[in-house]
Order: sequence, then structure tokens, then C-alpha cells
Amino acid sequence: MTKGTGKSNVRLVAPYFRQSAHLLLMGFVALTVCDVGQMIIPRIVGGVFDQLADFGQDIGAVVPPLVIMLCLAALVALLRYVWRHLIYGFSRSLEMGLRGRLEDKFLALSLGWHQANSSGDMMALATNDIESVRIAVGFGLVSLVDALVLGLSAVAFMLSIDPYLSLWAFLPMPLISILTARFGRAIYQRMLDTQDVFGQLTEVVREQLSGLRIIRAMALEPLSRAEVSKISLVYLNKNVRLALAMGGFFPLMTMLTNLALSLALYIGGKATIVGDISPGDFVAFITYLALLSWPMLAMGMTLGLIQSGMASLDRLARVLAAEEAPRHPLEAWFPNPSGPFEIKLERVGFTYPTRRDPVLKDLSLTLPAGEIVAVAGPTGSGKSTLAALLPALYEPDSGVVRIDGRPSTDWPLGRLRGLFGYVPQEGHVFTGTMRQNLAFGKPDADDESIVRAAEAASLPLDPAVFPRGLDTLVGERGLTLSGGQRQRLALARALVLDPPFLILDDTLSAVDAAVEEEILAALAPLRKGRGTLIISHRVTSLSKASLVAVLENGRVSEVGTFAEVVARDGYLSRIAELARLGVDGFRTAPGGW
Repeated sequence: MTKGTGKSNVRLVAPYFRQSAHLLLMGFVALTVCDVGQMIIPRIVGGVFDQLADFGQDIGAVVPPLVIMLCLAALVALLRYVWRHLIYGFSRSLEMGLRGRLEDKFLALSLGWHQANSSGDMMALATNDIESVRIAVGFGLVSLVDALVLGLSAVAFMLSIDPYLSLWAFLPMPLISILTARFGRAIYQRMLDTQDVFGQLTEVVREQLSGLRIIRAMALEPLSRAEVSKISLVYLNKNVRLALAMGGFFPLMTMLTNLALSLALYIGGKATIVGDISPGDFVAFITYLALLSWPMLAMGMTLGLIQSGMASLDRLARVLAAEEAPRHPLEAWFPNPSGPFEIKLERVGFTYPTRRDPVLKDLSLTLPAGEIVAVAGPTGSGKSTLAALLPALYEPDSGVVRIDGRPSTDWPLGRLRGLFGYVPQEGHVFTGTMRQNLAFGKPDADDESIVRAAEAASLPLDPAVFPRGLDTLVGERGLTLSGGQRQRLALARALVLDPPFLILDDTLSAVDAAVEEEILAALAPLRKGRGTLIISHRVTSLSKASLVAVLENGRVSEVGTFAEVVARDGYLSRIAELARLGVDGFRTAPGGW
């Protein structure tokens, strides 16, 4: 991922500002009027103080300014509600928009990109970083406007009271500007480093939780704790460095504002004693100086928030700008296949980004329309890669994959993948109920079709196993299910979709041969006239196919019917011999094959 620059990354949020420009304008106008109203109140207080100091005045003379002050306070309260609703509401809308955009990007990026980037870092982006941007846009911008309006207003009122006294009070200001610039750069870089490590920490914790069963079974708790402690210590050190930068900045700002207040009290106190400034003006001046201390501190706070938001925006930009060459059109003129379709791979080559040697080399294979095709081969021969190329989970480096006679790159990606039901070996299960998992791809599926698909996958909803039937919770990542049940659930989920072409990538490896035989027998009538690709090591599965291809070293070494390929002295004949001998992993179902 390339690293962006802060200024260019602002373009990520610019569209949201344009869409809500009128609401933001109203919010900032309300905030400005609210701040100006706050600045008028000290002048009224100063006038009342002068009236009270004049013993000849009647106490009733102070009532009108007090009423005006109360009205101003009520107006300020109302406007504060308005700007909070508009500006903070906008920041929440921005947060929702960025999170949705990030999710769309995660779904659009290739498997290769996801394999090169950790899930923990993606989780950190979707939570911590987007939250940081929201705070920078909401509270950060409010603090900035507060600092500018209150600061400039305070300075104007102070100058109107006494320019000479104001000059003494403003002496620390240039030093504040220098400190803000110097600390700002340090805070930005340290914030970026801290958020990068937070992503690593999230990934380590996620891995430990995912592998909790193995950790406990092998008594690896000390190793697990050491791994988490190691990255936690790095995160702690990064946060300490950030805290030192921010912790040094704010006390210095407070010290400088108190220095300005001390100068004003000394110089202004003497002027008041000799009568150069009235007591009311002196009280108003000190009040404005106290109000000015908040904008000065707010500038530091705003700096930290904006630097944090820019660091997070930089991390988000790396993902949102991770564009791959657009190989699929958004729309296409040709219709979907009206019936079974042929798939042809022509001299296809593919290499994973993390590997040097190609996985597939000049591979050519035809999957006839409406037929069951099986692919066998030793581990690492490219079987799963071939299966992933069909729905364009990966794109071939060379050659062409033709779907219904048209190159796969001519198909819109959504329509292409809609042709396939893909069931990988790991049988992923989502946290939730059986119904939610089985109907994941078709939320409007009725219970009857869901149960029928489960029965076809030999996953009966036995009350002893699933006491609440379809409403039974399966635990996080299917923790309460066995490996075979997870695979059969994944298969049933694909059958609910009833896809034109079904890909079974070693889907039944965790079930025994007898159950596999039952499943394949149930699938035969369901998949009649529809394409199916079976990737397996078992002769139980391979024998059901009308065409069998053997992959070795990324190429098709044998192809033909099961009987033809077994009759040759090759990989499949050796598999068949092992099955006859009853070697585990190749054992046949009762009755042979």
C-alpha cells in the first residue's frame, strides 16, 4: 500500500462536506453567534461592576443589564443546542459514510490483497481510525472555530479596553505559535505510528482468540500470553511517546496562558489603582483574558485531534486508494446463459504474489455444459487455484477463462459470480443461527427449501444436535459444530442458492466415505443438467464424475472418464490402488466404487 499525504487525503472527506454544506454553514453560524454572545456578557458584567462601585447609583439601575445578560445566556444555550446537533450530527454521518465506503472497498479488493494485509489492521481501520476522523471533524472543527472566534473577539475587546495592557498580555503569543508548529509535527508522526501498531495488536488478539481451542489443547497459554504481551508492550511504548509529546505541549500552553494572566494582573492592577482603568474595565479585561486562555488551549487540543484524524485519514487512504486494474466491465450487453454453459480454460497461467514459481502453467481444460467434472491431483498441484479462477476470485496472469464462450473478463463481476456456488474446504460458518447461515446467500428463502438443502447435504436437524432446529445458535465461527458439520452446512448453503454451476473444493474431506456417498447420491438429481466441479482425493467423489482431469505441477496430465484415467499408469491409478487396500483417506464406501 502506498502512503498518501495529508493534504491529498483531505479529498476523501471533501464530498461529505459538499453534500452537507448548507447544514454545516447553519451550524457554524450558530456557533459563531453563540461565541460572540459569550463575549458580550463580560462587557455587561464590567458595566454592572462600575455601577455597583458608584455608591450614588440606585440598585435598580443594574436590573436592565442583568435582564439583557440573562436573555443572552438563554440565546447562547439555544444556539449551542443547534450547532451541536448540526455539526456533531454531520460528523456521525461522515463516520457512517466512511465505514460503508471502507466495507465496499474490502469486499471489492482481491483475495491477494487480503492475504497480504492482516484482518486486525482492517478491524482497526473500521473502528479506531474512523472514530478518530469523526472526532477530528466534529469536536476538532468546533474547537478550531471556538479558538478563532473567541480568540479574535477577546483580542478585539481587550484592545478596545487598553492597548498598552493588551500588549503585555500578548507577549507569550509568538512562543505559543512556535510550540504549536513544532509539537504538531511530532504528534502527527507519533499518532500514525501508534495507530499502525494498534492494527497489529488487534490482529494478534484476533489470532489468539481464533486459535483458543488449539492453545488450550496443547497447553500453549504461556506462549500466547507472551505473544500478546510483546505487541502490547510495543503499543504501550508508542502511546507513551505520544503522551510525552501531547503531555509536554498542554502544560507549556497552560504555563504561557498563566504567564499572560500574571502580567495582566500586575500591569492592570497598578493601572486600576492609579485610575487609568476603571474597576469594571479591569474585571472585563481579566475575564476576556481568561476566555482567551481557552482558545489558546483549544488550539493545542485541536492540533492533537486534527493530527490524529489526519494520521487515521492517511491509513484509510492507503486502503481506499488500493486500486487494481479494472478488468471487468460494470455492465455488459450480453444476457446470462439460458441453460447449462461450457467453461473453457485456454493456456492459463497463474502465480501468487507471495510466491516465485507459478501454480498453474499453460493449463488448458474444458468443463462440458451440464456435466459433473472432477479434478484430482497431489497437494500443491493447483486444484484450488483453478477453482478460484472460475468465479474470478483471482485473475489469471496469462491465458483466458471462457464462460459460455465469452472471456470471463468481459463479464460484469457481480453477474459472473452469480453463476457460481463456491464451497471451499474450510466450510466457513458465520456467528448466528442455523437459519441465518443456511439462508445467508438467499435471505428470503423459506424454511422448506432450507430444510431440503440441509437434508441433501446430509445435515438433518436432529433435535439431539440442534435442539431449536433452524433457530439453534452455532457459536462463533461454528464453534459448536464438528468439522464435517461445518462442511455440510456450507454445502447446504450453496444448495439453497441452487446455482447454475457448483464448485466443491474438497468440500467433503471431513466426512467419512459412507456419508460422502449419501451426499453425492442426493446431489445427483438436484444437479441434473447443471454444471458441477468436484475437487477431491477420494475415488468415491471422482467416480461420480462424467469427466476426470488430473493436475500435476500446474498442468493437466490426464483427462478422460474415470475408468479411462484409472486404467492408465498414473496418479489416479495409484489413488485407486490405495483405495482398494483401504488406506485411510482413500477408503471407498461400502460396496466399492
